[in-house]
Amino acid sequence: MVVVTDKKYYMDNFLVKKLDLMADRTEKKMDNLILIDGDEGQGKSNLAMGVAHYFAWKAKRTFNVDNVFFDLDELINFAKDTKDKVIVWDEGALGGMAAEWWKKNQIEFVKLLMIARKKRHFIVICIPKFFKLNEYLVVDRSIGLLHVYARNEIERGRFVYYGKSNKEKLFYNWRRTKQRNYKRYYDFRGSFLEYLPKVIDEAKYEAKKDDAIMNFKKEAPKITDAAKSKMKRLWEGQALLSFIKVFPQLTKQDLAKGFEIPPQAVSQRIEGYSKVSKAKN
Repeated sequence: MVVVTDKKYYMDNFLVKKLDLMADRTEKKMDNLILIDGDEGQGKSNLAMGVAHYFAWKAKRTFNVDNVFFDLDELINFAKDTKDKVIVWDEGALGGMAAEWWKKNQIEFVKLLMIARKKRHFIVICIPKFFKLNEYLVVDRSIGLLHVYARNEIERGRFVYYGKSNKEKLFYNWRRTKQRNYKRYYDFRGSFLEYLPKVIDEAKYEAKKDDAIMNFKKEAPKITDAAKSKMKRLWEGQALLSFIKVFPQLTKQDLAKGFEIPPQAVSQRIEGYSKVSKAKN
């Protein structure tokens, strides 16, 4: 491990080299998206803060608690109205409390990424399980995946890094087997220390997280499985229409792959959403 940044903390050598390459990418007008997954309490947020601060330091950007988001709408507004920012979406801090909420928000996040590449943001997503993300985010859009874990179920502060190729193999292996073969495909292993209190105001971070959790619990609706299924189809229909308007060159097969639905369902989703919209008007 080497000493890095103005905060003088230790970070794995191989991880530093990967982050240096990502900083170089921004000079070529590219953005970067990193995923961090792992069980609750294993240090996702902690590693995310260390990674984000290092990148900000290397790329001569700023990073503080105001760059950490739990609410997706706030993140999207921030990302759309700015450029060259370091952003952490700490969904993992919510513990993945609502699958339907996450599916809806994931679509909104994908829409942002598809139009915001030129803004050269560096974005870190913390999420409990990488396979909850769709194929576009895991395989096509993210540049790397960090999986955090505790060695022997006791020693926290360990991670495994997956680059583009091994990340793709890991994802498609899960698709086939429904097993998380973290040990089979990876670029390198490493360890990390306690970064969060060194790089951001921990009290403000915890207060921000608590507010997000409380607001989420207040707003989370209790709905039936049938209603959830209908809402999912409507969300997809709305998102599909938005994608077609922004990217008219996309084929039905492209849209089906991006939303992970059968090609014949693309038209059905759009038609269903259009009917509901007309009825409301």
